[in-house]
Amino acid sequence: MKNNNNNNNFGVKQSIIVLFLLINLSLAQAHDGAKIAVVDLERVVILSPQGKALQSKLEKFQEDVRNEAEGMNKIAQDIRRKVQEGANSLSEDKLAELQRQFEDQSIKIRRFTDEKQREGQKMQQQGLKDIEKELEPVMKQIQTQHGFDLILNNTPGIVVMTSEKVDITQLVIETLKQNN
Repeated sequence: MKNNNNNNNFGVKQSIIVLFLLINLSLAQAHDGAKIAVVDLERVVILSPQGKALQSKLEKFQEDVRNEAEGMNKIAQDIRRKVQEGANSLSEDKLAELQRQFEDQSIKIRRFTDEKQREGQKMQQQGLKDIEKELEPVMKQIQTQHGFDLILNNTPGIVVMTSEKVDITQLVIETLKQNN
């Protein structure tokens, strides 16, 4: 057990050393004239025309799914109401048939919900891939025009601190708009 713990500590120590060296290397390059920028890609996606169009498409899809699910739920509620109202007056066979219909409708609703959830996720993933494809040449254009050596996604935990003068998020959004 002790050897395993020592191996884990050794791996952590190596990782810290490598990280320290990379940071120092980056700082050294920055002092040698390397030009670094950060971009908030999440904000770019949200504020870009493509991101807004994707958001509208997803909202419409969700509304359509919600409306269809409400219709299916109404059918299930009607069947349940018939079961409750006929509990004392309907034959066992008719009551059992209504119970089967209710169970079938409930299963249909669960399948529908699962299928539409997968469909929505797939739609979102494809939309984000499409935006990424449109974003790649824009980022390359900005990198070339402004001479950036490194552009980082301003992600918490990766980029610890940044100043506004290296944040090119608005420039990326504006360039994306111009290219459409």
